[in-house]
Amino acid sequence: MIDAWKQWEGEVVDGRFRLLQFLGGSDHSAVFLAEYGQPLQKIALKFVDASSTTSQLLLSRWERAAKLSHRHLLAVLHSGRCQLGRSTMLYVVTELAQESLSQIVPLRALTPPETEYMLRSVLEVLAYLHGQGLAHGRLKPGNIMAVNEELKISADAICRPGEKRLSQDQPTVYDPPEITTSGLSPAGDVWSLGITLVEVLNQRASVGDGIRQGDLALPESLPPPFLEIVRQCLRLDPQRRWTVPDIAARLLPPPAPPKRRPLARYVLAAAAVGVVVVGIFAGSRYSNHGSQSPPTTPTTAERLSPQKNPESHPVPPPAVPRSEPSVPNQIHPPVAGEDKASAAVPTLPPAHKTLSANTRGTVLEQVMPSVSRQSRDTITGKVRVSVKVAVDPSGKVARASLASTGPSRYFAKLALDASHRWKFAPPQVNGQSVASEWILRFQFGRQTTEVHPAQTSP
Repeated sequence: MIDAWKQWEGEVVDGRFRLLQFLGGSDHSAVFLAEYGQPLQKIALKFVDASSTTSQLLLSRWERAAKLSHRHLLAVLHSGRCQLGRSTMLYVVTELAQESLSQIVPLRALTPPETEYMLRSVLEVLAYLHGQGLAHGRLKPGNIMAVNEELKISADAICRPGEKRLSQDQPTVYDPPEITTSGLSPAGDVWSLGITLVEVLNQRASVGDGIRQGDLALPESLPPPFLEIVRQCLRLDPQRRWTVPDIAARLLPPPAPPKRRPLARYVLAAAAVGVVVVGIFAGSRYSNHGSQSPPTTPTTAERLSPQKNPESHPVPPPAVPRSEPSVPNQIHPPVAGEDKASAAVPTLPPAHKTLSANTRGTVLEQVMPSVSRQSRDTITGKVRVSVKVAVDPSGKVARASLASTGPSRYFAKLALDASHRWKFAPPQVNGQSVASEWILRFQFGRQTTEVHPAQTSP
């Protein structure tokens, strides 16, 4: 099927979307890097082979998703029908994501701070959707993505509770046990979130056998508070599962009396959230200049309360005055025109790492692969290669191996050979230089080569 899909590279869909590169797919769907508009904008275009009985429902879902707006929700830009060869296909156009968690987890598990940031971002989206009477329907690491330095959740499967899944794929471990009888639901999203937490922390989505005989016996190795959250998400009875506000309440710290803090400390805490995002996705990014930008709000978390008007955008909390920085678990005063009951809802404070005397390693010398002009002319879009390097306490590369080869062995070899010649300033633990591991993500384009290094251990 890969060859069957790749033959459409270079074609123009619906008279305006040029397919640049096949990114992946199955027998019934495919995703392409594409471009359109003047100036040209890079987008993601997904084809779906839908039957005549389901095509209109799928198009209506995409049209509904295009009206949604949340900073952690991947924007749906356009959808429609097109002719692809002799077949009539449905397609949906979205923002172009840089990477997904499904590409990170096989390389390493997320740290607890990274997991907490991911969890808070997903909770904000689920609260927004559930509050409007919707369900996400397909939450899993492959649908949790990075656009620049923001985590974003896919939007093309959003549906009404009780609706059935339209794809021909068989249920997976991410799907709740009741999906074949009750359909998609907010409680099903919570199950999917529990499985996703297990996978990002353990690098495996499996939770053992006997899944339908009783509530799961989970490994005690899951760190707090995630063990209890996962346990409550994976109740076999949907009525017994925690809701999104229940999970959010578990993440909130115990109430504390408000107190003033220096502005510098507040700024450091806010900046740490950006560090966590970069840590998860290793700093690599697409050249996605033309994509539709999501709305921004002046706080880290959206309110976890239903919106009264399903078609309206959430009302952001007021900006924090410089003279009195935000305090975790503080209740914001009502915004003008906002209902007092919905305004008095605590927001999730930003996750941040504790500062310590230990220091991370840095790159002292990076060696870029030498690529001929003739080889660059064969590239469509980007060729991405990931190399895992082990660095000794002196900062020299002890060994290097391919973590992701990409579509070309030639470019994979160039990246691997260059990685052996990198030099690093080793990280310090208790004042001593220690060995480290890094992921070097190379992006080969027609004009330039980019590389984004990220320390993964310690």
